[in-house]
Amino acid sequence: LKGNIAPNGAVVKQSAVAKEMMVHKGPARVFDSEDEAIAAIRAGKIVKGDVVVIRYEGPKGGPGMREMLSPTSEIAGMGLDKDVALITDGRFSGATRG
Repeated sequence: LKGNIAPNGAVVKQSAVAKEMMVHKGPARVFDSEDEAIAAIRAGKIVKGDVVVIRYEGPKGGPGMREMLSPTSEIAGMGLDKDVALITDGRFSGATRG
C-alpha cells in the first residue's frame, strides 16, 4: 500500500479487501477517534468514494489498541464496503473487512 498518506508504504490485509478496492482514490475524511468516525458514518457524512482515516487508535493512541470492527461493520452495513476505503493505525483481526 503506497500513496501520499504512506509514501514509504504500509500494510494492507488483502483477505479483507475486495479486489476492486485494491486501487482506490478519493477524498480523505480524517477522524481522531473510532467514535468520531462512527458518528460521521451514521450521520451519512461518508459517501461512495471516500477514504475514512481513523488515527490515534494504534499503540500510541487509544487504550489497548482497539479492534476496528465497529467502523468496518458500519461501512459494510450501509453497503459501502466496496466503495469506501478505511485506513487506521488501529488493530484489524479476523472479524474485519473493508
